[in-house]
Amino acid sequence: MIHPQIEKLLIVQTKDLALQKVQQEIERIPNDRARIETLIDEEKASIESAKSELNAKEVERNDLDSQIKSKESDIAKFKTQQLEVKKNEEYRALTHQIEQAQSDISQLEEKEIEIMYSIDEAKISFEQAKAEIDQRIAEQTKQLSELEARLKQLKEDVQSAEMEYTNARETVEPSTLETYDRTKSQIKRPPYISAIEVQNCAGCHLRVSNDVLGLAIAGEEIIACDQCARIVYKT
Repeated sequence: MIHPQIEKLLIVQTKDLALQKVQQEIERIPNDRARIETLIDEEKASIESAKSELNAKEVERNDLDSQIKSKESDIAKFKTQQLEVKKNEEYRALTHQIEQAQSDISQLEEKEIEIMYSIDEAKISFEQAKAEIDQRIAEQTKQLSELEARLKQLKEDVQSAEMEYTNARETVEPSTLETYDRTKSQIKRPPYISAIEVQNCAGCHLRVSNDVLGLAIAGEEIIACDQCARIVYKT
């Protein structure tokens, strides 16, 4: 025979666990939001990193172009000087400088061509990567919106769950509620009320004493498992 208050307590426990479930989901949302926002920041950072690498290549190409133009300017200057010199040694020295500058230009142009090919490849890779990253960011942003909508719904649900829990508690005797609340504070995880199956507590799965079993069968008082302290009953 089940104690009359146990049946009411089982309803209280059901409403209590339903309320806890909603509250726990609400508590998880800030962490979920922070996790998604971190992912978005990382995705944006990867775009900026790839863009910086591409910009560095552009800077390198511009630097090579500047060096080429500087060498070309030197050649023009040397050729002008050749028209003014009178000694063969000076003329040959300027010719050597012109040839060296032309050789430098050839090397710089080869590097510039290489870097231009590299830039073209980097641009293609960057655009492909950016498109994929933008898609992931869009999906993550959508998840944030869904989280906010879920949070709004949960805040409405928690009010309803709190009301149902409160109403269920009002049907139970104060002394019995004190026992339930005390048990709840002692147990790390639900259930707080468990049936005795054969002679084992369904909460901790350990064997209860004969005295506890006898009192549970009698159903005349609220009793606890002598192993885990959960409220127990026998159907």
